[in-house]
Amino acid sequence: MYDVIFIGNPVETPSLEKRQVEPEKITSCKGRIGDFSLRYRENGKVKEVKTRAIVVNLPHQQEESVPELPVFSEALESDRENTLIFIQDNEEIASAFINGIGLKKALQAARDNPSRQVYYFYRSLRFTEGTDQLYEEARRAGVAFFRYEQGKFEINPPNKVSYTRGGATMDVEGKIYTAPLLKPSLVLEKLARVLRIIPNEEGYLQAENVYLAPTLTGRRGVYAVGGARSPNGLAGFEDEIKFTLEEIEAIKNNLQPLVEDDREVDDRKCILCYTCFRVCPHAALEENKEQDAMEVLKDACWGCNACISHCPAGAISIADEQEEKGSGLQVFMCENSAATARKKMPQEDLEGFITREIPCACSIKKEDIYASLQDPEDRILILGCFEESCKHLEGDQRGQRIVDEVNETLASLELGEDKVRFERLSPPMEQDLANLLDRWREGQL
Repeated sequence: MYDVIFIGNPVETPSLEKRQVEPEKITSCKGRIGDFSLRYRENGKVKEVKTRAIVVNLPHQQEESVPELPVFSEALESDRENTLIFIQDNEEIASAFINGIGLKKALQAARDNPSRQVYYFYRSLRFTEGTDQLYEEARRAGVAFFRYEQGKFEINPPNKVSYTRGGATMDVEGKIYTAPLLKPSLVLEKLARVLRIIPNEEGYLQAENVYLAPTLTGRRGVYAVGGARSPNGLAGFEDEIKFTLEEIEAIKNNLQPLVEDDREVDDRKCILCYTCFRVCPHAALEENKEQDAMEVLKDACWGCNACISHCPAGAISIADEQEEKGSGLQVFMCENSAATARKKMPQEDLEGFITREIPCACSIKKEDIYASLQDPEDRILILGCFEESCKHLEGDQRGQRIVDEVNETLASLELGEDKVRFERLSPPMEQDLANLLDRWREGQL
């Protein structure tokens, strides 16, 4: 059993036993944090290796932002007398990491030949530790910096740019270097499927979510660093590697589950349809061949209850949970948003409501909603987090879909429309919660 397997480039791990596996060779990943099983192909054979944690560390794919023009990472023009032009943010605002590369190259050019004119055009300089000093040194070395706006700057390959500001246009000729466009490695798409991780819209392994610390992914025990995380993962690489290795040390010495209550699968009800396997954003369900049913991997579970809400057989539940059914004006509150805001409200503002705290907006099951609509006057308000603030990655979106599907069913059965409503709040919004409940009470939502 290894402490960590690096998929891609390894780093030094003095106190952790490590191994490196090429990303193209990996065929499957099973298990949970503390006990992963990776399969890979080598010399025509399928091999298996065990590890407590996985770190994906891959370089970015670099593309030219302007065809046939060299990028910052290429060697400087050998003709020491040529004017050099560095262009940043041509198509998109470059990451802080790219800022650093460009500033270093411009400073080098100015120091190599003080008589050479060096221009640096940019839309936004994004500083990290050390790059602000590079900027000051480049200015003192004679680099001329110009901030431009889209539509007021034109590149005319191979050696001319036009810069407009305040109604005046300046043409500059010289050797042009442009900031590269950083794209995720081509192998990341396959890795995301094999590792069962939901990538972000750009294809990186870490979703944009305020509850995810740097390098964490949606699958507990799998970390993304460098070019596997995002362009931002390059600027603070050393700090993020340190954080990741400390996390793995903690796993090795004292692995604790994230939630107190176990999610259980009733093997008498489970039909092995794999719905829970597909919808779980944390890869926390696998087939238990001995029981001939699915199993929730406790250490991998984030408690989002997506599996509970989507199981068509109702086979998954929270251990020892006592269901609370009610009637009238009912409010189901996510414990990470509305339920926190509720605790700051005067108790009288909650009079007339039956409230229930839930782990996530997506944890409420359709059958719970139907069972709670016992009277024609019953209505249910489900309160979740704002998009990209949901602790369980996609809980707010799943919650909205559940509500929409329930209302469609009720409308088709002529049992009323909009009896169930979904709204978003954040923990500090107690006044908004009070106003929302008043409007819900008065039927104004």
